Amino acid sequence: MVDRGLLYKEWKQHFWIFLVVFAAVMLSEPLALLNDYFQYQGCLADQKKFPDLECVFYKDYEMSGTMKMFWVGGIALALSQIGFERSRGTLDFTLGLPYRRGVIFNTKYFFGISILLTAQLLSYLLSYALIMLYKIDVIHFHEYFIGSVIFCFMVYSLVMAAGTMTGNPLAQLIVAFSTSILPYLLIGLPLANLQIILHFFGNDSALFYHEPDFLNYIAPIMYLDGFGIHNGSLAITLIPLAMGILFYIIGYFCFIRQQIERNGHFFLWGKMDRPIQILVILFGIGGFGTASGSSLSSYIFGMLIGSAVGFLISYFLIFKKIKQL
Repeated sequence: MVDRGLLYKEWKQHFWIFLVVFAAVMLSEPLALLNDYFQYQGCLADQKKFPDLECVFYKDYEMSGTMKMFWVGGIALALSQIGFERSRGTLDFTLGLPYRRGVIFNTKYFFGISILLTAQLLSYLLSYALIMLYKIDVIHFHEYFIGSVIFCFMVYSLVMAAGTMTGNPLAQLIVAFSTSILPYLLIGLPLANLQIILHFFGNDSALFYHEPDFLNYIAPIMYLDGFGIHNGSLAITLIPLAMGILFYIIGYFCFIRQQIERNGHFFLWGKMDRPIQILVILFGIGGFGTASGSSLSSYIFGMLIGSAVGFLISYFLIFKKIKQL
């Protein structure tokens, strides 16, 4: 459910960030195509002086990185709508209005995702018009636009969900990034340490030699380098779509259930501080141990360094309140 009054408030409150993100997402790909076209025209001009110069005008979107920047707009919007608004104290004011929390969250989410999707649709139409006008030879254009929209939806949902759990923008970013690599931290890192320990005892089991392939499908960050539906790989599109819906549900549940605002603290729910600190220390132990696993002594030394680093990072990030804007 979305409220029109809240939509107007959201528009007035975040007008400039909405405008900047909308323009950046909409114009990024058409401007990239125009830049390629002008470079091609310059190459043709130089070809008159240097006949051996070869000029080719085509674009393979599987190798191009321009559309992959759409997700940056999703991060900027989610940070503005949750993290910075909470940091400035304006979110407390919004929560004090006579609206249910579910309506507030849905209004924010609907408005943000509408900005992103509309800008991407216009970017697609403008880009396709330039392709037809200048007769550009493109590969995987339609597939990668579909993939970019879904990937941006997943990233926006993830950062919004992170914002409903955290008390400042830095914490929102850290939680979102940590979630994007969480499968590797929970599964891949222990397997890597187990492989090293078995190696020390002369047991190089092939079972633990490689990370499971399914980690590449359930880790959100992996889709940054490979989205689209070409080559019949529907999973590369459907899985991030499902994860985006899941992140929305998590964000909605956390937003309506969180009753106490802890502005400046890392987590809104204070009981999460200690368990997350323990996890960070364990990740530090496992990560530094794996990086230093050339010998048993260096492995143990790396684990000790990792425990100290994990403790210090978790202490200063989680237990130190950040000053509000």
